[in-house]
Amino acid sequence: MNSNTLIKIMAGLLPTAPITADMVEESITQGQLEESESSEDNQNEEYADYSGPTMEEDIASHSGAVPDIRGTEGYNVQTGDDFDPLAGVYAVDSNDGDITDNIEVTSNNVDTSSPGNYTVSYRVENSSGNWYEYTRTITVSEAESDPVPIVPPTEEELSDGGSASDSESGSESSESSDITFLGTDDITIGQGEEFDPKEKVQVIDVDGSDISHRIYIQGEVDTETPGEYTIAYAVFDRFGDSHATARTVTVE
Repeated sequence: MNSNTLIKIMAGLLPTAPITADMVEESITQGQLEESESSEDNQNEEYADYSGPTMEEDIASHSGAVPDIRGTEGYNVQTGDDFDPLAGVYAVDSNDGDITDNIEVTSNNVDTSSPGNYTVSYRVENSSGNWYEYTRTITVSEAESDPVPIVPPTEEELSDGGSASDSESGSESSESSDITFLGTDDITIGQGEEFDPKEKVQVIDVDGSDISHRIYIQGEVDTETPGEYTIAYAVFDRFGDSHATARTVTVE
């Protein structure tokens, strides 16, 4: 499931009455089931035509103590199209291997509604504390959007067309502990008081890494009008499985 689909599902989950985390989780899971067949077919076709290196080969080609961020070539986005700065971007390290989950977007001024040249900056750090930063150029124009770069598949994904890996990931995810949402407790604020749905919100992945930069948020709070409002939070973990929670914000 891509981010646009996840956001649409979340938007459809926000009624006038408060919702619960279970409601969000259940609907996202249902959306994944409905799209699983088409998504798997697309992935199989993608890997069937893939002729580049595997993730293992890409990792082996990297040397040195500093990690590397890849898939960050210049990119054109058609005016009005969506742009995900992390799509097709991955990171490798000679010791830690695939550390894509460690990538942070440190700045992003891309405005797809206005043609022009923009920049996105990335940073990744390995377990030894060594880091690498890179800034890429993103062009917004009337030309058709460039295809999203393909992240190298693992040897297993390449040989199975993704099906075995998907199954294994689902099994591994079910055996692992849930991710942790922090700072999403229900709160009460005064009328006219400022409210930032991202403030103090943090998401910890099943492996302990911070994936707060990947969170999707839906819902609005009218701080000028007393009442109860619902904010939904959702994120994909390192295995590609969705997790969600919701909080109630009361304006008095």
